[in-house]
Amino acid sequence: MPRSPVQNIKRRGAVYWWRRTLSLGKLAFSENRLISLEFSLFTKELDSARGRAAAMTAYSERLKMSFRDNVAQFGLDEQTISSIFVEEVRSYRNELVHLEATWKAHPEWSRVSNREDDLGVFQALWKGIADEGVGVPRDWDFVEKHFAEFDHDMQCRVRDLLRDHRDLPESLRLTAQARLEQAGAPSNAVSIPVAVDVIARARAEAARRVKENSDFNDLAKLASLATSFVKSVMPHGTEAPAASHFPSASPLLPASLNAEQQRYAAMSPTEFAEVFIGEKFGGLEHREGNKRQREIVQESTFRDIRWVAVLLEKAMPEGVPFSQVTMEHVTNLDSWFDLLPTTIGKSPKDREPETTFEMIRERALERIDSGELSPEQIGLSVNTSNKHWQNFARMHKYLRSLVPGVFEVDVSKFVTPETKDEREARDAYTKEQGQAIFSLPPWTGCAGLDDRLKSGTHIIHDALFFILLLVWYTGARREEICKLKLDDVFDSEPHGIPYIFIRPTDTGRIKCKSSKRKIPLHEELFRLGFLKYVAALRAAGETLLFAEMYPSSGTKRKIGDVFYKNWWIYLRPFVPDLKRGQAMHAARHSCSDALKQAGITLEKRNDFLGQSQKALGEGAARYSEPLALKGMKEMLTDIPSVTLHLDDVSEINLLPAELRVQRPSREKKV
Repeated sequence: MPRSPVQNIKRRGAVYWWRRTLSLGKLAFSENRLISLEFSLFTKELDSARGRAAAMTAYSERLKMSFRDNVAQFGLDEQTISSIFVEEVRSYRNELVHLEATWKAHPEWSRVSNREDDLGVFQALWKGIADEGVGVPRDWDFVEKHFAEFDHDMQCRVRDLLRDHRDLPESLRLTAQARLEQAGAPSNAVSIPVAVDVIARARAEAARRVKENSDFNDLAKLASLATSFVKSVMPHGTEAPAASHFPSASPLLPASLNAEQQRYAAMSPTEFAEVFIGEKFGGLEHREGNKRQREIVQESTFRDIRWVAVLLEKAMPEGVPFSQVTMEHVTNLDSWFDLLPTTIGKSPKDREPETTFEMIRERALERIDSGELSPEQIGLSVNTSNKHWQNFARMHKYLRSLVPGVFEVDVSKFVTPETKDEREARDAYTKEQGQAIFSLPPWTGCAGLDDRLKSGTHIIHDALFFILLLVWYTGARREEICKLKLDDVFDSEPHGIPYIFIRPTDTGRIKCKSSKRKIPLHEELFRLGFLKYVAALRAAGETLLFAEMYPSSGTKRKIGDVFYKNWWIYLRPFVPDLKRGQAMHAARHSCSDALKQAGITLEKRNDFLGQSQKALGEGAARYSEPLALKGMKEMLTDIPSVTLHLDDVSEINLLPAELRVQRPSREKKV
């Protein structure tokens, strides 16, 4: 009879170890707030390891739950924390105002005082204490870290000030006890550290506002700031104690919200994502195909918006609405971006609400142990991370326009600058890689229709043969090539130059307005029979260039995705020195890089590749005509020819008619 799976057990050599990753918020020892515990079970026997591991798991869970029980029983609710924060901001603001007035009135201090620096020191001091806690030594390292913007003389004065006030932790604790008593909350080992943290943050905020002459009367914004710190002092997954005296369902927002505003304020991130998509991109379906059609938005954009909402919900305690997202939540999510696999979201399990980041990471680590996943695939790319934060910012900005009082959560610091040139240099294929691709059986001879990747004597002219050739020699996007119709291929134009026309048709849209363009055909495409292939399909009564790539009706899968999953993933292992991030799209980067190295101007490259000219200024974007076909034809010679070893194509061998059809749908399980 099969045994149940072994939980939290790893084997090192012959000895079994217990391992578990816990999320305990501020109790963790690293920025990602995860604690990985590993202990040797001192046994080589699996049965003994099972028993010991089960005991360790139960004990670790008991410790974790005991802390959560204490928080629930003795901790502070959000309204109490908000009250302490607001009162301390006001109180400390008054202290600073009077202190500043004293500086000005004193004959000696007024000459040496610098208001900006003096108030900046108070702000930095309390922010440093809030970030690190009163238990961290306030020594020279502390000063250098939190007062780096000040000169050395000021840093020395700050260090002397801290040395003269060694009773600061005790003073803060006494202030915390007074604030707790004022709020009618108990003082204990759980509540006092929270109150100390909130007081330090309140003083930093008060110093900032006095320095910048900011308004102190915005109670909703102050309350929002206060509650943004609530979860930062609790372990991940721990709920704040319920408060029976909340004035409304959301203590962060004004009580004057109307019914529609309250409805938006109560929405989860995934619920609001649908509102955002519907309001920003919906409602104009009747304009599709006419002169007033709005700029095109791909389905992938909607998927990206929905996905970041799902990720955000996994980074927050269950039930927190989008209107109450705080900096603590988004910082937690950004930390997870370095721990999650690049494959996250590929499995349907990843999208299920009950699937946590810990579970996804654990599965990824197990896949690395088994060799299914490379360690380099841990951590999202800069491009992916930036996309998530940009979509979050767009949604949150729209929420603030609908619901008054929602405090801005600025995620701009999480967006990492990455230049286009850096991406192209990283992703482009080398000429040798291109030659290796087109030396594979689909182009040199395969075993037959049923085994296209095994060497043989058959050459079949279809999507597999021509799509990669077209991507390489035109620099076009995968989807742009895959959706082409026979009517998009022109044998010639007034100058006798054959070309393909990238444009929106009933087979698919284009990425943006600038993507609409004509691309002349490379000499190698002539030699390898592309125009003959087009003529053969026309003679056979076809209308699509690659009919066999079309997904079944009712699916939202793109044509290019079909090619990727049916062919490219099987060709990819044969590409030498393939790097992370090098997919089919890398051929487009190769084309762009080759044109750049040949001295082709960015404006001409953008015309050829169908990229926006807006970055080049109004003249390039609005008034310049696209590069003429004749000029583009001359640029083709700069694209590396990687198929010269292939024989000329004199005869076309099409797929059988029964295979040149839309792909069948999968049978649904009963």
